[in-house]
Amino acid sequence: MEIINNNSSGDYHIHSSTLSDGMNSIDEIVIQAGKLKYNEIAITDHNQKYLNSYNFNANTHYSIISSGRWKNIHNDVHVIFGVEADLLNETGDICDNIQNITPEFIVLSAHQKIYSGNASLIKNGYLNAINRHGSKIKLLGHLCSQQFSDYLNPKDIIEIVSAANETGISLELNCANLVNNKTYENNLRAMLSCCKSLYINSDAHTLYEFINVRNEGFKYLKCNNYI
Repeated sequence: MEIINNNSSGDYHIHSSTLSDGMNSIDEIVIQAGKLKYNEIAITDHNQKYLNSYNFNANTHYSIISSGRWKNIHNDVHVIFGVEADLLNETGDICDNIQNITPEFIVLSAHQKIYSGNASLIKNGYLNAINRHGSKIKLLGHLCSQQFSDYLNPKDIIEIVSAANETGISLELNCANLVNNKTYENNLRAMLSCCKSLYINSDAHTLYEFINVRNEGFKYLKCNNYI
């Protein structure tokens, strides 16, 4: 298993108050990333369907970001702007845009309120999304969340991870879920047993999470002899 982002290389699943449901602005996150000595981060705010479902209003037009008008004036951290896309149904439809703009860095996740298909067929949804969208998806976010643990067992996880491996899609150890007891550990162990490449991400919605939870993810991997 290859870890894509070591302790210093960065965090690739972060939410801001500028564009979705994080508590801190993009600039506050970037300043903190410099203090953490990260080389690179990805701001992956929620997609438009998620934002509409929860009545979140962005504090700016995404075109200001996508056109390059925002620049990092604080430090040398390279900032990628991505999106946390949502799996919508068992046919593999996804929502991967913010204000009708689709960033290049896509984290594909599933959330109960957004997924409108048959939950018992969510495995098919992941497999169809991987088949349809391919390596356009950078990584699968919080695949082992408790949200769908009634419908995904370790065997299902291994099947999804195998398809992701073949397509060049990485998996994610979601450290906020791990710390906040929102991970179904049997599925996590199944994922870690067979994934080829792994991101260790915070899924931070606060600066506290951004600073602290990835460390817990590394501790988990070391204690369980994955690294």
